[in-house]
Amino acid sequence: MRQPIDKRPIALAFAMMVVFSTAQLCGCDQGEPSRQDDKEHAGERAAEPASNRIDIPPSVRQNLGITFVTVEKRPVNSTIRLPGQFEFRPEARREYHVMLPGRIDLLVKQYERVEKGQPLFYLDSPKWQELKGELVAASNAMKRSHADLAVAEATVDETEKTVAFQEERMASLAEAKVRQVTLEAELADKRNSLPRLRAELESVRAEFDAAHARYDVMLSTASSFARIPKDKLDPFDNQHSHFASGDPPWRSLNRLTVRAEASGIVDRLTVTNLGWAETGELVLDTIDPTALRFRGDALQTDILLFSDGQSARISPPPGGSIDLQDTVDGTIEIGFQANAAHRTIPIFLVPKELPSWAKAGVTAYLEVFTKGKGGDVLAIPEAAIVRDGLEKVFFQRDRNDPNKVIRVVADLGDSDGRWVEVRSGVMLGDEIVLGGVYPLMLASSSSGEMQAGGHFHSDGTFHEGEDK
Repeated sequence: MRQPIDKRPIALAFAMMVVFSTAQLCGCDQGEPSRQDDKEHAGERAAEPASNRIDIPPSVRQNLGITFVTVEKRPVNSTIRLPGQFEFRPEARREYHVMLPGRIDLLVKQYERVEKGQPLFYLDSPKWQELKGELVAASNAMKRSHADLAVAEATVDETEKTVAFQEERMASLAEAKVRQVTLEAELADKRNSLPRLRAELESVRAEFDAAHARYDVMLSTASSFARIPKDKLDPFDNQHSHFASGDPPWRSLNRLTVRAEASGIVDRLTVTNLGWAETGELVLDTIDPTALRFRGDALQTDILLFSDGQSARISPPPGGSIDLQDTVDGTIEIGFQANAAHRTIPIFLVPKELPSWAKAGVTAYLEVFTKGKGGDVLAIPEAAIVRDGLEKVFFQRDRNDPNKVIRVVADLGDSDGRWVEVRSGVMLGDEIVLGGVYPLMLASSSSGEMQAGGHFHSDGTFHEGEDK
């Protein structure tokens, strides 16, 4: 019968290996100290004066996740914090519809960034060809009006010159006392035809103006459909000198090109490539990601605390990767319509410069300074303060040694719920531990009393005294 194996020696050996490895990681002596050495070290520690400084080299800061925030001046007494989010301004969205039915040839993809003037899609429309035919007819009518006007003006001019010549001839014959009955009859006919010819000239001029007006209307229609300025479709002057030199550019425009009216990002594509779109149908739209505003919701009972043009600040939510002090200042505008169901009223702030973390839908806080920026006090985040027994403490970075922090018993004043006034012990610009403050509190506290200084090892463990 097989005898059971005694596992106690194996477990004992494994435990000794763990202890040996831990000692190596902590940088402590690997040899087993004698009881006499323990008594001597205990005596040395007892003789050491208490210290409120803790070593935090770069490796320790990384392992414990220690981060810092600077002391700043804030109007803690007069700050109202409103929850809210970033949203697009109405002008951020641009929609591109087709004004003529036709086949769509897309030139962009969804979420692609486009610049102003960049082609978005082609429109191949039979209606555009029909419109070009009407433009051709209007152009030809205008050409005929030029010719008709020239003929009518020449006829009136020739008749007037003939009448003047015959009148001079009749005057010469009258001086010679010679009478020409035939010449007199011709002169009378010419004089009688002048009113009719002049009336016909006015009629031709009216047709000339009407032909030009019809052409201009058709050109404006084509410009609206093609989204091309009139002077680009027909860049010639009002005299239409291109009649002799060539055709206007619209004659060679067989399909329409729709271009971006502003820079942005393609959001929706409602038509498949080479698909058919009816008149007025949406093909795509673009969004300007920088056209943002912040909207916070204030209680209706606080409405008298706000006014247009009041100073305010957008602050990121606590925690996460966003720097707590990555804020943006501005002035507010009060919404003109309250929410009766929620008993709130919207407060808007349009920032002049956006922080890198600002995106539509990102939640944050709107800090409104109800009494302006007067009465600023030194303040730090409440998250940087931790309770140790009956005391509230925070850890200040040593101004002379960035690898040390100093434990400070907090002398606090008013709070706005996120920032709290510090009455003493700090100066403007001092760095205060924000992340990793709890391990520092544990390291510097023992049964409610501060330990006699110490240091962290790279694995995050704390040891009293100086590093040997």
